Amino acid sequence: MSTMILKPIISEKSMRLAATGTYMFEVPKSANKLLVSDAVKTAFKVDVIGVRISILKGKVKRFKGMAGKRSDAKRAYVTVKSGQKISVFEETK
Repeated sequence: MSTMILKPIISEKSMRLAATGTYMFEVPKSANKLLVSDAVKTAFKVDVIGVRISILKGKVKRFKGMAGKRSDAKRAYVTVKSGQKISVFEETK
C-alpha cells in the first residue's frame, strides 16, 4: 500500500526539524510505521531510518451552546539518512 496519502506539515516546528533530517507528515488513522516508511521511500526516493507516530486528539469546542468535537489526527515523524533531503520541505530564498 505505497499509495498512501502523505500530507506534509509545513510549520515553524517542521522546518526546524527538517534541518536535522526529520520530516512531519499527516497520515491516515489506519497507517502504521511500516506503511508510512514504504510510502515515503517510494514517493520521495529516500532511505528511511526511523518513523515515530503521534496521535493528536481533537478538541471539544462550543458554539452558541452546542458542543462539538474536532476530528482526531495522526502525525508521522520520518527520519531520513543523513545527506538526503525531501524537496517539499526546502526553503526558497
